[in-house]
Amino acid sequence: MTTPMLQPALAFNFSVTMWDVQGPNVDSTLGAAASAAAAAAGQLIFGTFAEVAGLESDLEIETYQEGGRNDRVHRFLKTAKFPNLVLKRGTTARGDLWDWQAQVMSTSKAAIRKSGLVILFDRNGPGGRLAAAAGLTRIPIAAWLFERGLPEKLQGPALDAKSSTVAIELLEISHERLTRVSVSTLPGLGDIVSKIPTLT
Repeated sequence: MTTPMLQPALAFNFSVTMWDVQGPNVDSTLGAAASAAAAAAGQLIFGTFAEVAGLESDLEIETYQEGGRNDRVHRFLKTAKFPNLVLKRGTTARGDLWDWQAQVMSTSKAAIRKSGLVILFDRNGPGGRLAAAAGLTRIPIAAWLFERGLPEKLQGPALDAKSSTVAIELLEISHERLTRVSVSTLPGLGDIVSKIPTLT
């Protein structure tokens, strides 16, 4: 009897990919997949982030005390709340994040909004060894999709000539929704996952 691999990743890395879903060069009638394809012609931001925080979803609950009923308080869903995503990366010659924020701040046309995927990969754990056995370098185990983000805050590195640390820039993305999606439904990743043997 076989069971699917359910152990958490003990060593991992991740990738971040963002694409335009609104802006002067995006047709608002396009679906998400078509928008992503259109974005591939130079509108993608991907890859090289060292940290991601804010993969959270909160539900705001409203309480109601029914008159004459003292044994309970009714609770109702009010709204979902999503904190900002916080991404950090080493500063390089790439100015894509600054270009995005500059467009949002200064445009008289539609501001560029981006949706994106954060994909978590098992690097050295049981999943990673199974991936190696299947001829793969790493296995995708989780993915989060954020929708219609704007660059709320962009922070450059603190510069100190006496320091030998990496110069880090920080981006905070305010977005409308965050969902965890199955990696098996993502184009290309579903094929990768199907090659991974199950644990026996």
